This record gives sequence, structure tokens and C-alpha cells, in this order.
Amino acid sequence: MHAELHAKCSCQNCGTHLEFPIEAAGMLLDCPHCRQATLLSLNAPPAGRLGEKPAAAEILGAFQGSIRPARISLLYQAGLLLVALTMVLLPLVYLAMVMAAGWGVYYFAVHCRFLVTSMQGGPLLYLLKLLVYGGTLFVGAVLVFFMVKPLFARRQMRAQPLALNPGVDATLFAFIARICESVGAPMPRRIDLDCQLNASAGFRRGAFSLIGNDLVLTIGLPLVAGLTMREFAGVVAHEFGHFTQGFGMRLSYLIRSVNGWFARVVYERDAWDEWLTSWAEETEDWRAMIVVNFARLAVWLSRSLLAMLMYLGHGVSCFLLRQMEYDADSYEIKLAGTSVFEQTTQRLSVLNEAARHSYQTLRAAWNTSRRLPDNFPAYLTGMEARLPAEKRTQLENSVGLSRTGFFDTHPSPGDRIRQARKAGEPGIFHLDFPAALLFANFEAVSKQITFLHYADDIGLDCDLSTLVPVAPLEQTTAAPANNN
Repeated sequence: MHAELHAKCSCQNCGTHLEFPIEAAGMLLDCPHCRQATLLSLNAPPAGRLGEKPAAAEILGAFQGSIRPARISLLYQAGLLLVALTMVLLPLVYLAMVMAAGWGVYYFAVHCRFLVTSMQGGPLLYLLKLLVYGGTLFVGAVLVFFMVKPLFARRQMRAQPLALNPGVDATLFAFIARICESVGAPMPRRIDLDCQLNASAGFRRGAFSLIGNDLVLTIGLPLVAGLTMREFAGVVAHEFGHFTQGFGMRLSYLIRSVNGWFARVVYERDAWDEWLTSWAEETEDWRAMIVVNFARLAVWLSRSLLAMLMYLGHGVSCFLLRQMEYDADSYEIKLAGTSVFEQTTQRLSVLNEAARHSYQTLRAAWNTSRRLPDNFPAYLTGMEARLPAEKRTQLENSVGLSRTGFFDTHPSPGDRIRQARKAGEPGIFHLDFPAALLFANFEAVSKQITFLHYADDIGLDCDLSTLVPVAPLEQTTAAPANNN
């Protein structure tokens, strides 16, 4: 039994690479990316739409009309302010607990000195009282220390993202500026690139940028590689939709920062935690085991208190944070259109599955041969193109069935799609070229970001000699299985 022969071609509309059985040549089908009818051909694509890059004037001219800003009620803003004040109070509550614990240790040390100031009862009883007094002080001091430690926990240092040069990528900067103008948001001071399947906009210097409009847009290149210009424009409009609510966005930053701090100190482990764990595993002295286990108990108690406050803050803030996401969605829907919003949501579900398979095969290639693809965005989209049709259909169909949980900070994709269908917006931007064409040289910058991603984000000890072209590596990578 011979293996089925396959051929490859590109969609005549968006340029997505398609693989098909050679017997299907000449058939028309809907491209899984742009949903437009395309011809499966054994011939090279004709020069024209795929062969030429759209001019900046054509891209900017595709923005037609304006977007009505979302209306934010005073009641909603008052609720957001109340939640922000609550979130500020939670760390203060924890600080009060630390002070209470410290005062308790001090009170015991001062008022229970009688345990060690009198020899009444004999030396054995005195020794017992000394152990009670000293042991209680030790446990209390350890507890206070590990309660204080999270207050000074610092965020892990991350490598500086690669910032785009507006002189080189002038078309992309003009594209972003046009979206900001349509949405009514300030233009970012800087545009950074990373290798995440995501885009985000935030304050460039954190809390130091809360006054003014000092923003940074971070673009994930796998996202760009997998979307059309229209889909990508909608995603960017969503991010900047948050910044149309200047007061609300600053309150949201405060809420998310406090939530993030709680999550970091509850779940992240530092050098002290690693030291206690290794000490507990290596020590054989029973006295040392008592000490280290008391210390670990203190860590557990402090983290339990923080976790309790974290869940309380999360529960208080999640409803309003979901509402802010719906408001930002409205800008994406108005700019790209309801149908494209739903298409993008489904597309991201498929790309996330492809990303999961990509990292699995990437790890396997690294462990077996110390080889990595030199262009991760291209590798991911290649993996996505090879997803079985049944798996793709299952992912796209299941997106609309999801429901939002009570403690979710973001609405579920299904609820977002249902909200978009109610809006019924046609959109004001209708250009379906690949989003990668917005860059002066997308392949070169993708390779640069890929290397930084491996070294800084994943922590692989790689160098340029370990990177190989995507095509040869794909030939040795098995297609993802059609499993659920």
C-alpha cells in the first residue's frame, strides 16, 4: 500500500500555505484561514495579490468611517473605583496581620519572662520552661520573618523586548496610528516585539507612566504570522480600546497589579524556599529537622493568609474586569466587524492548539538532536496548517460553546462571540492581506525574536549554530495526532 502523495499551494486570497492530496488538484475549497474560496493548484501562484506588497496608502485607505466610542456609565466607574479601593486595602490588611503577629511575639517575650526568671520547681522544670519560652519566640520570629518577606518580593527580571524602529517599519507605525485614531486612543511611545501568541498594550514604565499617555504596545509575532490585516487590526483595536477609558484603565492597572502581586507571592518560589526544601531533604539531624519544619510551617501559614486575600480580591474584581474586556471587544467588533471577530476568536483557538503542539515537538527536537527552528512564527503556522481537518473543525465548533466562570477575569470566547453577534457590526476596515506584510522584513525580525525567545523566555542554552531552517526540521516532525 503506497503512501498518499500530497502537494502544496497558497490561498489566492490571504497567502496561507495549504497541503492537499494530489488527486484534489483543481478543486475549490474554503481556506481555513480567511474562509474565502481558493483553487487547489499544482502551478505556482500568479503574480499579483500574493506577489506584491500593498502600499501604505492602500492599507491606510482601507479604513473607512469612524467608530462610536463605548458609553461608560457613572455607576460603572463608581463600581470600578470601589473595587480599586478594596484592592488597595487588601495588602494593608495583610500588613496589619504582620504587625499583629509581630506585636504578639513582642508581647509574649515581655510578659512571659517569668518562665525563665525563676528556678522554682527545679532544673528539669526550668529546662522545660526555657524550651517553651525559647521555642515559642523562635516559631513566632520565623513566622513574622516569612510574613514580612512577601512584602519585599520583587518581580523576576525579564529581558528587554526588541523595540521596533519607526524609520524601518514606517508602514506598521502608520497602521497602528490609524487604528489609534479610529479608536480614539493615544499613540504608543514604543512598539515592542515578542514571541507570544498575543498582543498587549500597557503603561511603558508601569506606575511611573500613570500620569500622561506613556504607552507601549507589545506585539507577538506568532499572532501576526497567523492573522490577516483585518483580524490583526481588530486585536490591536481591542488593546487600545482599554485606553479610551483613561480613568478606568488606570484603576484597572491598579487592580491587576495588586492581583498580580498576590499571585506572585503565593505561587512563585524564591531562593529561601529552595534553600528550605533542599535543607529538609538533606538534613539527618532531628533537631535541624524540627527547625526547618517549623520554618516551612511558617511559610505555609503566610502563604495561606496571602492566598485567602488573593481569592477575596480576585472575587471582588473579576466581574468589573470582565466588563472592561467586553468594552474593549466593542472596539474590535466595530473596527473589524462581527463576522471577523468571530473568525478571529476561532482562529486563535486553532493557533493555540498549534502552539501547544509546536512547543512539544520543539522540546523533543532539542532533547534528541539539539536542533531548533530558526523561525518560530513560521514553524507554528506550519504546524497549524498540518492540523487534521477533524481537529480544526472540533476546535472551531467548541469555541462558541464555552461559558464564563464566576471567577474568570476574562469572558469566555463563547460569551464574547454571542455579544459580538448582538452588535451586528460590518466593520470599517476590510483588507485581508497577510498581517506579516505590514513589516519591512517580517522573516528577518521573526528569526531575531525567535532566538531571544529561546534564550530569554524558555531558558534554553542555545546559540546560532543550533538553529536550522524551518522546512528541513518540519520534514522530521510528525504531524500532530488527531486526539482530543
